[in-house]
Amino acid sequence: MKALGKWSVEHRVTVNLVMVFLIVAGFFTVINMKREMFPQFSLDMINIGVNYPGASPEEVEEGICIKIEEQLKSLEDVKTMYSTALEGHGSVTLELAAGANINEKLDEIRTEIDLIDSFPEQAEDPVIIEIKNNEPAIYLAVYGDVDERVLRDTAEKIRDDLVETEAISLATLSGVREFEISIEISEESLRRFNLSFDQVVTAVKTGSLELPGGKIKTRGKELLVRAKGKLYTGEQFEQIPLLTRSDGTVIRLGDVARVKDGFEETDVTARFNGKPAAMIVVSRTDSQDTIVISNTALDYIETHKDLMPKGVTLGYWFNMADMVQDRIDLLLKNGVQGILLVFIVLALFLDLGLAFWVASGIPISFMGAFLVLDYFGASINMLSLFGFIMTLGILVDDAIIVGENVYTHYSMGKSPKQAVMDSMKQIGTPVVMAVTTTIVAFTPLMHIAGIMGKFISIMPQTVICILAISLVEAFLILPAHLEHTLKPSKKK
Repeated sequence: MKALGKWSVEHRVTVNLVMVFLIVAGFFTVINMKREMFPQFSLDMINIGVNYPGASPEEVEEGICIKIEEQLKSLEDVKTMYSTALEGHGSVTLELAAGANINEKLDEIRTEIDLIDSFPEQAEDPVIIEIKNNEPAIYLAVYGDVDERVLRDTAEKIRDDLVETEAISLATLSGVREFEISIEISEESLRRFNLSFDQVVTAVKTGSLELPGGKIKTRGKELLVRAKGKLYTGEQFEQIPLLTRSDGTVIRLGDVARVKDGFEETDVTARFNGKPAAMIVVSRTDSQDTIVISNTALDYIETHKDLMPKGVTLGYWFNMADMVQDRIDLLLKNGVQGILLVFIVLALFLDLGLAFWVASGIPISFMGAFLVLDYFGASINMLSLFGFIMTLGILVDDAIIVGENVYTHYSMGKSPKQAVMDSMKQIGTPVVMAVTTTIVAFTPLMHIAGIMGKFISIMPQTVICILAISLVEAFLILPAHLEHTLKPSKKK
């Protein structure tokens, strides 16, 4: 340790360059780091969902869930597998073993699911996705005593506007019912027009289709042919022809049935401030900043709240950015208090310059830690900020010990350089051991398995990084500044 002190004293320019680099690079890193509520990590979970319209939970379990489970039960690296059968929908969720490659498993599962050829005819194509923890950043509410369609149409427009912004790429609707076109046919109408129910069903199926028709090759280019006949509104379905009589009159679906263009009959309702509402959930992706997303949404509310349809109000609730900003403010407040307390106490009992350089170890260590954490892909979140706040109390312990011991040797009449080297020789090893024991205490938290381990791993990483940087600052940067500060001044 004496050699480190000697090197630091004799290479003051290098030491100052290292310090300036840590502060400047760390500052620019902080202002550009991603801010979020909780750290992003892979859940190692895959979901296979299949819609089976009109089926009971028992039918869904037998026709969907059991078949998927039997097909996937021989897969390797699957920790647990469980299924859920609901009315009209079945899903199977797989939790992979630690260390499994999620992308390879997705491809393998898609291949296995494609081999299942015994799904019910009415079942839709399976949807296979990786489950991610895309946390919501802010909830927007479109509310008022107006028609449900007006609320949904307004919410959809707002969602589309938000997604088109640079900061937001993920926004979904919540608390709204899905659109549904229902066709009600009475037996009396079928008899009056001499039609069967199957005829009507066939006409509806063939009347709303969009089919590829091949391609036409020309000398200059290749044209794709496609028949576009997809219907989207109730009025369009009413015009579907069912029967052409001998006199040329056409019987259409609207003549036989009552077509209702409305919403699904589900128990989904949302209210905000006591009024019917449609909610817009603005979420963040892996690379986006929660506070930036929130500010973009709030700016949109401010500029568009007076442009809503009559009777509709735009507001928000549960802004996640407030919680993140509160934790950042707490770190800044505690950091300033810690620097001031260290500086005042050391200035009262030791030396003013020594107090300044010891207290400066807090921002230098923090900036260096932010630099290292960003290099490894970490973010500013509740757990990493908790690590910073927790280490504030022990961060400058090593710098205080070094500074106080250097001042003690200097008070014995030694030269500043000799005082620094003797002090490093005397307390270097104990200080390293003291910091190392704290690092060792936090190391096991980095090796907890499962989702909980991934969730909290950033906290011990932050603590270890800060303590390691503070040790470097105390042994490489601080000695040069103490030697310069303690140079005897000319007596008046």
